[in-house]
Amino acid sequence: MKRILFALILVCCATSIILAQPKRRFSPEEYAKKQQTFITEFAKLLPQEAEAFFPLYFEFQQNKWKINKEARKKIKWEKGVEPTEEEWKKFVNAKAEAKIKIAKLEKSYIEKYLQILPARKILDIQRAEDAFQKDIIKKMAHGHQGKK
Repeated sequence: MKRILFALILVCCATSIILAQPKRRFSPEEYAKKQQTFITEFAKLLPQEAEAFFPLYFEFQQNKWKINKEARKKIKWEKGVEPTEEEWKKFVNAKAEAKIKIAKLEKSYIEKYLQILPARKILDIQRAEDAFQKDIIKKMAHGHQGKK
């Protein structure tokens, strides 16, 4: 009986501790700040390079987000109603078109980046973006979402 009572108390304490943990919400500002720090360090950007680069970079990110938002609107369907084959085709094409628009947008921003940074640093920035995404995913998988 004592064991059952002890186990019940232990479960209650553990549950209350888990429920008391603050729930973190995604903060775009915090994400952008961490991304900027990571990219700056990874690509070894000088302060004047970072100052010139990041306004353009975040402008590109905002435009990319808008394209993806447009695509998501086209890929929605009514819950409980299975889309037809034609609708599925529209969804697939909308996603492909968004990728094409983003690639063209990225190409135009690379031209702008080349006016302020050497090509090597742009490639380092692209590598930094990939490394940052992997780092975020790894932290989320280990339960350290956003903590260092």
